[in-house]
Amino acid sequence: MKKLVFLLFSAILLFGCGGQQQNQNAKNDQPVVQDVAVQEVPPVYVLSDEFGEKFLLLAYLGDDETPRIPDSLSSYKYIIYNGRYYPVTLEGFQFEDEENNNYRETFFNFDNLSGYLFKMQSGKLLENPVDEFDAVWDAPLLVDEKFKTENTVYPLSNYENGRRMISDMPEAQKKAFEERYNRKIIHGWCNAVFGENNAYQFVNMQFKNKGDEALGVSALVKNDEILAVIEDYAVWNEESVWRVDDGGEFGGMSIDLVTEKDGVLTIYTADSGPEGTFYQNYHLIDGVFYGGTVYASFYQAPY
Repeated sequence: MKKLVFLLFSAILLFGCGGQQQNQNAKNDQPVVQDVAVQEVPPVYVLSDEFGEKFLLLAYLGDDETPRIPDSLSSYKYIIYNGRYYPVTLEGFQFEDEENNNYRETFFNFDNLSGYLFKMQSGKLLENPVDEFDAVWDAPLLVDEKFKTENTVYPLSNYENGRRMISDMPEAQKKAFEERYNRKIIHGWCNAVFGENNAYQFVNMQFKNKGDEALGVSALVKNDEILAVIEDYAVWNEESVWRVDDGGEFGGMSIDLVTEKDGVLTIYTADSGPEGTFYQNYHLIDGVFYGGTVYASFYQAPY
């Protein structure tokens, strides 16, 4: 999974690599961030620390590599979390703690991982944690000023105290999907609600198997009209169907962010399982979801 994150970061390097290299013999010194002209950069997912004060754009270096700060990284100005923008500042490069790193890309291993470190200009995402288990699990999106200017963000309504609330799928929607696929739904739920009068719902459902064919569907519905679907057909077994060790249960997708630009709606999804989370954006065009170029995979398996 690390390769996906590294490939995404490699694309960012194409925007400019004029950062200053450090002395090979001074590995513990932080590289200098240069003042450069603002460049357009693509959105990218970053790992958060426990309470959302620091964020890491993961970068894995070889033993003989020296980190440098690409000019383009200074263009990132915000992270988006729960549909809100938070100003951040690039701090420099964080080196791997090889002795303590368990290679899990999670908040509890944050200080042991390597990558480009950003920090909130003030405050943190979770100012008042509920208990010792409360932490930032979802990966925030790191963006530039151009993204903020050009995109309209749809606030998600199914949040309470900063936590996503999952509700049952309405019966009218269940009936519509059962007729569409000629199968009974054995489990259906709503992961996200947004838009004027909560007109949009993002729903997931698992259908009854047809022989050894399993089917899970994630879909966007507006006022009970099916706008677009993401279908996930799979071969049934009792241990792993859609994800490793999922026990035959379709976990579906959740939505972390919804934006609109030039009339095109884009959803940013998270697909979580026992081994980790895969993030992907989709553009809704003429009733079809097209996979976008913003994606990342974080390895979060137990150890």
